[in-house]
Amino acid sequence: MNIRRLLFAGLIVTCWVGAAVAQDLSVTAKPEQLGFSADRLKRITDTYQGYVDRGELPGAVMVIARNGKIAYAEAIGFQDREKKIAMKKDAIFRLASMTKPIVSVAAMMLVEEGKLDLLAPVSKYLPELKDVKVGGRGE
Repeated sequence: MNIRRLLFAGLIVTCWVGAAVAQDLSVTAKPEQLGFSADRLKRITDTYQGYVDRGELPGAVMVIARNGKIAYAEAIGFQDREKKIAMKKDAIFRLASMTKPIVSVAAMMLVEEGKLDLLAPVSKYLPELKDVKVGGRGE
């Protein structure tokens, strides 16, 4: 499988997982059953609640899952702070440019597996870019 297909497949899987998690955010297992500490997970809630209380963050939804089971799901703060609409676990967020970090993580995973060489010319993986000319100063 070439690198483009692998990256695209990774992106699609990420979207599917996100959609599956968004459908039902009820905790499906006790954190300890999945290798998490309930006390340490509470620290996440407390930390983000502090951000909300200080006005640094309007709200957040946090989900931690392992092996397809949700160990932690919390909604903190507001969907609309001015209207005092509380954040819901199934809130929808704009992702903006989130594909960049997702693809970057996927690429670094390929580097770790030895399937992608960061020092290789991009044309090694995308042959159609082999003879692309980029304008520079004075051109």
